[in-house]
Amino acid sequence: MSQAKKKRAYRKQAPTIFPPPSEHPFRAGPYIPPKLKVGSVVHDEYYGDVTFEGMTDAPIPWPGFHCARGRHKGLMPILFDGLVRAVVEEEETVVSHYWGVNRYMPNQWKQALAGCEDSNGVFTALAIKRAEPAFRKKYGYT
Repeated sequence: MSQAKKKRAYRKQAPTIFPPPSEHPFRAGPYIPPKLKVGSVVHDEYYGDVTFEGMTDAPIPWPGFHCARGRHKGLMPILFDGLVRAVVEEEETVVSHYWGVNRYMPNQWKQALAGCEDSNGVFTALAIKRAEPAFRKKYGYT
């Protein structure tokens, strides 16, 4: 099957894959993807420095890179800018739906941002970080 036919088939089934936005409402959106040039190096808060290789094909297209770990075959969204704000503010199901990752990744991202090894202190640590002016300025809080 050619690439064009695959894209058309995917577009036809997309409404069934992605439920309506009313099922996954944002608390702190909207999230606008940053503009980058392919090949530029960006700091990912989870993986470290990564090379931007294209936009993901999730409901919110986000800059991504090819991740060598795990079973993930496509582009993994780069955890920076508005995605950090979304991970901190939104529920895991909302993040996993709109950024096209499994429900395990937002929890791992939250633990990495909070600096916790388990999920017990994540909520408190993220609440403390959200109050810091440097964190708010870096990740686009108003």
